[in-house]
Amino acid sequence: MRTVVAVAVLLLAVGCTSEPDVDATVLISNIRFEPREVHIPVGGTVEWTFDDGGLLHEVHADGVFDSGVNGDSTFRFTFEEAGDVEYHCSIHPYMSGTIHVG
Repeated sequence: MRTVVAVAVLLLAVGCTSEPDVDATVLISNIRFEPREVHIPVGGTVEWTFDDGGLLHEVHADGVFDSGVNGDSTFRFTFEEAGDVEYHCSIHPYMSGTIHVG
């Protein structure tokens, strides 16, 4: 009985920690965001893929999100409010993009 309960708890925990579906992907490569603008619905998720040869970047939107310094993985954020969110790389401020939510 304990084994059955343990398996049920484990399956429930795995189901609760799944990542949200991705509505748009932004590639970080050649010191730029591609595409620079994406459109997603309210509740949509954007995934940034860091693929710039290990060069460090930090995707940041004031008061909204911050990826932390990253060089070779991904960062996801789910947007719960409609509007336009401008973001940039804190390390390379000339890198910028916009998420249109709604």
